[in-house]
Amino acid sequence: MNPWQEVLERIEAGANQELAEFVSTLGELGRKAVAVQLPGHVAGRLGEGMDGRREIEDQAAGLRIAGAACLGGAAQVAAWLNRRELRRVLGPRTDAARILSLIRDRPAPWRRELAVRLVGRLRQTRGTGVGARVEVGTEAVPGWHVAAGLVAETGIEPPDGDAFVAGWAWQLAEAHRWEQPPPLCEDPLLDVMVPRLFRSAGVAGALAWSERRKRGVSAIASLAALASQGRVPREVLLGGCAGRFVAGGVAGELTPFVELWHQLRPEPSEIPVLGFVRLLPSAPSPLVRLAIEELRRADEAGLLDDELFADAVRSLALRPEKRYVSAALQWIAEAGRSRADGALVALATVLGEDSPALRDRAARLRSR
Repeated sequence: MNPWQEVLERIEAGANQELAEFVSTLGELGRKAVAVQLPGHVAGRLGEGMDGRREIEDQAAGLRIAGAACLGGAAQVAAWLNRRELRRVLGPRTDAARILSLIRDRPAPWRRELAVRLVGRLRQTRGTGVGARVEVGTEAVPGWHVAAGLVAETGIEPPDGDAFVAGWAWQLAEAHRWEQPPPLCEDPLLDVMVPRLFRSAGVAGALAWSERRKRGVSAIASLAALASQGRVPREVLLGGCAGRFVAGGVAGELTPFVELWHQLRPEPSEIPVLGFVRLLPSAPSPLVRLAIEELRRADEAGLLDDELFADAVRSLALRPEKRYVSAALQWIAEAGRSRADGALVALATVLGEDSPALRDRAARLRSR
């Protein structure tokens, strides 16, 4: 039986581990024989309609193994692994381990080229945002495990594209399905990826998904734990959160970073008071609540000067939500007479409110 028939039988039987072992023993002529037949076989099956397409998709893992081992150029292999019919496989980590093992003996420049090509083709699956109703997990960025494995093995600079960073976040979230996730501190991409979490699209969906599944055993909790252990600098996480808050966004995209901030438990001296004051006029509710809490803590520690206090209560008084207007009045009441001048503009604003209760509170404070 020729090499192609041997390979085809194993593909059709779903004997993927046996297939990987077999193709690894093929010489150059055997691999070429498989490479000649492989594209035509897939094209022929796809030409048979839906049944043929389903068959190819069911056999995707084996076809990926055969293509990675037998196709010649890095461009060919990248195109093969990214075929629409072959991108999704059960057990993407196992798939990646097999493919990486099969191509480990290829020349270093070839492997670097493949890494660059695979990374460049990464795309996030639709429906992976913070409002996703399906559990996407490892399906969020198909092909990420192979691409990331090659990045780590070849030593090329980890790319800064959104899809690659989101893929890292999703695999981190996926690992936290279990009570005892793999040690994050051993991740070879950790130091590069963590700062990028705060500026890449698609990351919030992964962090929120992890947090919803199991509070206390989540990607966010692990990141906070690494900071407490000194493995990741606290200032990187706190500064990343602060920068993400300033960048803005809808509430759902900011909530995971608000949760991370809470878990980091910053000292009053670590609170960026000016930045938080500037968020008060227009930030979404989860961020406004955080800003109020942290500014109050900073104020109690004597770290909020009179000018910033006045700006903060004025901004809250101008918000359309009555709870924030009420928060401004409460803060003014507790501040006492020493800050009466700074509170006057805020109180004047509240006196124009359509709520009698808020107007009465503001009038009483103004007449003290």
